Amino acid sequence: MLWVVIFLLLIILVVGLGLDGAKAFLVAHQLQNAADAAALAGACVVKLDPNDARQTAIAVALKNFADGNAVELVDNPGNSPDGDVVVGWYSRMLKKFVPALSPRNAVKVVARRTEASPGGPVPLNFGPVAGVDDVDITRYAIAMTYGGTGAGVIALSPEGVGLKINGTAGLFVNDGLIQVNSEDDNGVNLIGTPDIWAEALNVCGDIGSTGGIDLDSFDFPLDNQAPYMPDPFCPDPPGNCLPPPTWNPGIDLSGGETMKITKGVHLLEPGYYSGGFSITGGDVTLKPGIYVLGGGPKGKGGLVVGGNANLCAKGVVFYVTENGKVDLAGSGIIRVTPPKLDVPDFCDPGFSYPADPQLATYESVSIFQDRANTNDTRIVGTSLLELEGALYFPRNHVDLTGTGDGFGNQLVAWTIEVSGTGDIVINYRGDDPKPSNKSFLIE
Repeated sequence: MLWVVIFLLLIILVVGLGLDGAKAFLVAHQLQNAADAAALAGACVVKLDPNDARQTAIAVALKNFADGNAVELVDNPGNSPDGDVVVGWYSRMLKKFVPALSPRNAVKVVARRTEASPGGPVPLNFGPVAGVDDVDITRYAIAMTYGGTGAGVIALSPEGVGLKINGTAGLFVNDGLIQVNSEDDNGVNLIGTPDIWAEALNVCGDIGSTGGIDLDSFDFPLDNQAPYMPDPFCPDPPGNCLPPPTWNPGIDLSGGETMKITKGVHLLEPGYYSGGFSITGGDVTLKPGIYVLGGGPKGKGGLVVGGNANLCAKGVVFYVTENGKVDLAGSGIIRVTPPKLDVPDFCDPGFSYPADPQLATYESVSIFQDRANTNDTRIVGTSLLELEGALYFPRNHVDLTGTGDGFGNQLVAWTIEVSGTGDIVINYRGDDPKPSNKSFLIE
C-alpha cells in the first residue's frame, strides 16, 4: 500500500506536469496567433499613420483569446523598442528590424502573459503542488507591408531593353517594386544568374533570360504585360512635369571651364557652373542649394567624381544640363542628400539654405539630368557611396555597378543596366497615401 501511494503521487505529478505543459504550449500558440494577426493588421496601415497602425494592432489582438482571456496589448505612443507594439523599418537585405517612426514599413507586436502584462501570468493547475503557481509566456511577430508603395526603380523607355542585369549582379529594391515600361519581348534582359529582390517586377512587355537563371525561383511576383506607369516626375507632359531650375547664365562660377579639383580642401557655393566639376582628389564641401552643372568646352565636366576624392553635398540638388554628364566612380566618401527644408542636416552646422523659392520644388530630388541632355550616366557603388533622394535621368541610359546600399531612394531613368558581382540596393521610402491591403510575416 505504501508503494502504491508513493507511485500514485508520482503519477499524479507526471500527469499534472503534462497537463500544465500542454496548457502552456496552448497559451503560447494562442499568443502567437494573436501577435501574428495584430502585426499583419497594423502593417497594412503603417504607411498611412503610425498611430493608426498601433491602434489597429491593439484592436485585432483584443479579438484573440489566450487561456480564455482577450489578449491585451499596451499602447506604445513613444515607440519604445521594448513596447508591445513597435513601428519601424524592416530591411529585407539586412534581415533586421529597426524601431522608427519614419521611414516605416513594418510593425512588431509582442503578446505577453507575464507578471507585468495586463492579463498577468498564466496560472497552472498542478504546479502549486510543486511550488510553481504560474508561468510567464511571451510571443512576438513582425509583419511588413507588401505593395502600396510605388516603384523604387523605373525604366521609362517604351521600347528595347529597359532593364538589363548581367552576371551575378544583385539588384535589391527595399519596400518598392521595379517597373519597366518597355513593350519589347525582351524588355527585361537577365543574363547569367543575377539576384533580384523587389515587391514585384512589372514589365509592359516580357522578360527574357539567358544562362542558368530560373524565373520561377524568384520569391516575388514577376508580371508580364503589366500596365504602363507614368514618369512620377512628369506624369502629364508637358504641363505637369518637374521643371528645370532657372539660373542666370551671366553668372558663371566656373568661368567657362571645367572646375578640376585634384587635391586640397575646397568649399563651393550653389549656382551655375558651365564647365561643371571634375573632382579626382581632395576634400570638397558644397553649401546647400541648387547646382547647375554643364560639361565645359570638351564635355568632360558635370557631376564627375573619381579617384580618392571626398565629396560632401547635403541639402543639395544637382541639375546636369548642356553637355554635362554624371560619373560617380570614386573610392572616397561621396555623400549627397536632397534639400529637406524642415531638416537642417548639412555638411557643416554653420550652413543654412539660401533664400531660393525654387528649393521647395526639389525636396525629394538630389540629381536631375536635363531632359535635353542624353549623355549616359555611370554610378559605381562602394561602402562609402551615400546617395539619398531621387536620382532622375529622364532621357539617359544609366550603368550601375559596384556594391552598397547608397544608390538613392528612387531611381528613374530611360534605360538601366546593372553589372558586376556586387549587390546594388535602392532603399525606396516613398509613403503611399492609401493603406496597403497586403502584408506578410517576416518573423
